[in-house]
Amino acid sequence: MSTIVKAHWDSKLPIYEISHLKLQNEGIKSLLIDVDGTLLSRQSNVIPKNVKNWIKESKKMFSMYLISNNPSDGRIRRIANELDIRYKSNALKPRKKITLEVISEMNEDSQNIAIIGDRIFTDIVVGNRCNIQTILVKRLSRKGLPIKLNLTLILEKLISIFLI
Repeated sequence: MSTIVKAHWDSKLPIYEISHLKLQNEGIKSLLIDVDGTLLSRQSNVIPKNVKNWIKESKKMFSMYLISNNPSDGRIRRIANELDIRYKSNALKPRKKITLEVISEMNEDSQNIAIIGDRIFTDIVVGNRCNIQTILVKRLSRKGLPIKLNLTLILEKLISIFLI
């Protein structure tokens, strides 16, 4: 499998089960976080309570930034405001330009930054292209629970096998 599509950490967990201690032990000081699928379902406007609690604890330890491909600035702004986190919408991941701008704005060594997301061909690829750590998480359902069968991720993993 090509390293461009390989996550540093395929957690097999939803974001709210990611260990803050493990992140700190990996030297992470700043987090770029995808929104749709990672923090809440694409079909929902309600941030699950367990995600809010995880974010609240994370903000005590890490600098954070939401980075989304969603072109709806209003949706991403509302979520960012609710969580009190800076954001970029319409980030065009896996293109590097906007992600590199965010990394520069964070004023942190790239080795201490990780991107957390639910998609290989956007979140993981852009993280690898920008030389930051990558963490793959389970996509969330409308109820805020990890989906049982993520066909998109299965397809992305199958395609990844054939990439050189």
